Amino acid sequence: MSFGVFDSLNHPVCVIDLHGDILYANARFSNFFATAGGSMTIDLSHPFSPEYRKSIGLAYTKALKGSDRRCFAVMKTTDGRRLAMEIHLFPMFRGEAVVSILAFLKPVSDDRIISFGRNATIMAADDEPIANSGIFDFAPFPIIRFDREGAIVSGSASVESFFGHALADLQSNRNLLFRSVSLYDFERLRKAVSDVFDGRTGFKRLGEIRIISKSREEKWANVVIYPLVINREIFAVESILEDITRIKSLEARMSLMNRVQIIGDLTKGLLHSFNNIINIILSRTQLLLQVTEKDTVVEGLKVIEKTAGQGVRQVRRIQDFMGEGEVLRESESEDLIDVIEDAIEFANIHFKVEIKEKRRHIKVERRYFCLVNVKTDTRLLREILISMIFKAASFLRRSGTINIMLKDEEAPALTVMVKKEGPESEPPSDAASESLGNNIFSAIDIRRVVERLNIKIIEEESATSYSIRAVIPSSIVAGRGRRESDPAEYRVRDRDIIIVEDEKALKEILFELFDSMGNRVYVFENGDDALAEFKKGRADLVISDYGTKGMTGIELLTRVKELDENAVTVLMSGWMIKDLKAYRNVIDLYLPKPFKLDVLIKEISRFLNKSPK
Repeated sequence: MSFGVFDSLNHPVCVIDLHGDILYANARFSNFFATAGGSMTIDLSHPFSPEYRKSIGLAYTKALKGSDRRCFAVMKTTDGRRLAMEIHLFPMFRGEAVVSILAFLKPVSDDRIISFGRNATIMAADDEPIANSGIFDFAPFPIIRFDREGAIVSGSASVESFFGHALADLQSNRNLLFRSVSLYDFERLRKAVSDVFDGRTGFKRLGEIRIISKSREEKWANVVIYPLVINREIFAVESILEDITRIKSLEARMSLMNRVQIIGDLTKGLLHSFNNIINIILSRTQLLLQVTEKDTVVEGLKVIEKTAGQGVRQVRRIQDFMGEGEVLRESESEDLIDVIEDAIEFANIHFKVEIKEKRRHIKVERRYFCLVNVKTDTRLLREILISMIFKAASFLRRSGTINIMLKDEEAPALTVMVKKEGPESEPPSDAASESLGNNIFSAIDIRRVVERLNIKIIEEESATSYSIRAVIPSSIVAGRGRRESDPAEYRVRDRDIIIVEDEKALKEILFELFDSMGNRVYVFENGDDALAEFKKGRADLVISDYGTKGMTGIELLTRVKELDENAVTVLMSGWMIKDLKAYRNVIDLYLPKPFKLDVLIKEISRFLNKSPK
């Protein structure tokens, strides 16, 4: 290929191959570099040099892919001179493939050098300040130039994209800049500009200036303020704004995560205490109901029992949400309506907070036309249902009703539907999503989550409504209709029972319960004493709290199984226990606190009937 045509051009031109080597350079290019001392490099002392190197690399990469590109750099010659230069890159093709790149070099007349030194000499070729320069054109971040009166003389093109206001508007209306920053930060900026103008400092760096753009978007910037000098006189001051919004956002998220972690740890401790309190109230109430005959007392006790039962369900919901507790076995099916009701109750808790804090009123109505039992990861299923409710809620800004309907046609399907408030009620943007309380479920990609359960999601939207439907696959349907309650009466009689519990009131309740049934009951506060007793008499049943003194409940029951694999072991805990499934062969029955006494007796009776006496 002949490149002789480029010899007639008055600009330095070269052709670069795909490896970055120069294939051809015209006479002007050779003369230009000869004048520059034979070589030239990017001025690494220039404050923008990292951005220039990046822009050159990106431009070269884009040119290799077939795009025309322009970039800018401040170069330094071997004899110390600095040259501002535009670089134009044009891909050269053979057929459809790029085979080389044509580079035009255009020196820029403004060869000023930004200096942070107080005594540095800066800048223009003549004695008049240059209002707009190549540095402003190519600056990767906002630059604003102020005069001695604090008025904006000029700025880079990126100022408008950062503040949202046109540079001309900022120049004509000084209040726009004043309103964009807080009074505290504005005074910091004003004082820094004054100090640089008066020569009290060579430059100023201000960290974390909070800026509110025209669109009310919060931004953060570090600001570097430095003087512009002609003939040893400061004629203007410039400020470079380094956008650190993403860094501040990450810091805020990290801080929130730390607070959430602290709250989570506190919640675990509070739930443990609350579990024990509810367990005592519920158990004592059930025992009193067995011996009380007076109607008014019975009615009062039933109210207490019902209220305590509601507390139990709320605790379960919180534990499931925190996702740390485990069930011991997954063989039991669960009523789909119960799972839906848990999801609705969780959403209602959030909506109650929004009524107080955001004046946002959302109601949930439900209709069930079938009875379905499911056998799956109900915790994940519950999260999916919560996500569907919050997705529908995102179409309501102030008030409305979410309708939930469960039908079983060809397959069970749950539909969540909402009528939009009006034509302006579109799904909120990221900035507007605060109306959802920034809950994590509103941001979940439901389609990615449902793949784990093979659930099919169908979304429909019109100008007036939105609906999302989850079709339940047959693989997780355990049956239709509610599970029949077991009419049999369960009792535990004539057994040797060891109980390990350090909560005094609950210890007394458990002793009274099993003793009244005709069992031989031994109660201990720690696992060591309980193990010593078990070695003496080989008890039929060992019931232990998890958090006992000395060895844990799991350690005690492990030792019990080693000594007698036919002994029935029961673990109780107000804590959320991880890795519980690893102890299937050690723990026969796990009961998270709080629990009902009749459930405890029923489950223990089943295991004892399976075991030889």
